[in-house]
Amino acid sequence: MAKSRAGSEEEDTPASPEKSVVDAEMIEGYPCASCGASLEFLPGTRSMECPYCGAQNQIDVDLSEIEEHDLEDLPLLAATTDLGMGVEQRHFRCERCGALQAVEPAAIAIECAYCGSPAIVEAPSNPDLVRPAALVPFAFDDEAARGKYRKWLGVWWRRLISPGALKNQAVVTKIRGVYAPFFTFDAQAESDWSGLRGDYYYVTVGSGKNRQVVRKTRWTYRSGHHSRFYDDVLLYASEALPEETLRKVMPFRTKEVVPYSGEFLAGFAAEEYTLNPDTLWKSARDSMKADEWRACRRELGGDTYRNLRVHTQLMDPTWKHVLLPIYVANYAFGDRHYQFLVNGQTGEVKGSAPISWAKVGGIVGIAIAAAVVIAALLGVF
Repeated sequence: MAKSRAGSEEEDTPASPEKSVVDAEMIEGYPCASCGASLEFLPGTRSMECPYCGAQNQIDVDLSEIEEHDLEDLPLLAATTDLGMGVEQRHFRCERCGALQAVEPAAIAIECAYCGSPAIVEAPSNPDLVRPAALVPFAFDDEAARGKYRKWLGVWWRRLISPGALKNQAVVTKIRGVYAPFFTFDAQAESDWSGLRGDYYYVTVGSGKNRQVVRKTRWTYRSGHHSRFYDDVLLYASEALPEETLRKVMPFRTKEVVPYSGEFLAGFAAEEYTLNPDTLWKSARDSMKADEWRACRRELGGDTYRNLRVHTQLMDPTWKHVLLPIYVANYAFGDRHYQFLVNGQTGEVKGSAPISWAKVGGIVGIAIAAAVVIAALLGVF
């Protein structure tokens, strides 16, 4: 992960029975022209910086170079040279969560950037890995991510139900920056639809005591056409991070991608994708068709419907492989482990935190007592 530049007084997280924390020490990579130390990407910029002498090197990017591939190109790319990360790296597979992550070749020791487990083994890279076309660089460093986490943890209602000792635990939480693998898919959708629209109306029937209002439905046949361009439908290409938590820190602003360069990875880990891009396209296709069905249902209108039929064609689908920035933190509290994520572009934070059920019980008790007092004052009892 990138070194903090803010002078933190962070302590090492105490080792739990399941893990001992050992950071990756980078001693090679992109050498500084001034002092020879390894340069690291400076979040929020387009530059690399020496963490020792402060010298900076600009990263040259050409925004016109980002290329979308036709679906038919996917098997063909395996026969080209656009494979791997394009920089020398070592690869490790986590035996706990299955992540395959790449680090700079001189990393002398490492733990899993996602789950913090030391149960990692050096593993070969996927020889058919399609090189990323683009990435979203980290917009802020790990110290800023730690501050966003503390702010998230310090929301008043969360403080009310969290154990009192959690604040100190949060100070020593270790945060790691990881470029996570995604695929984006584009397609032009053209949908023809038809169905019966039902509109409710009401009539009064009977008389006297038998008089009542009855709801009826007026059915009308309707048909139409819906058109939409789906741009950058985003799918995570691994199973290392929990999908539910990952979705909560999205979206990413994928229009801010820059052409891929290994220089942006310096000082950070990067995960290789483990899910087949063909399988991901099937998920993206199903998602687009489901969105089309909902859009056609809205166009049909009415209070209810019958026999809605939607025929969707997805024209000229394209894809690209991108890396997106995520800060990951794992910490132990008591005998349980918790994880949270920080979107490295937008700063959105989501995760889990321990709950003090004694505090929750106290709050519930106070609420019940207050309700009883108010009821008594209002003369309910």
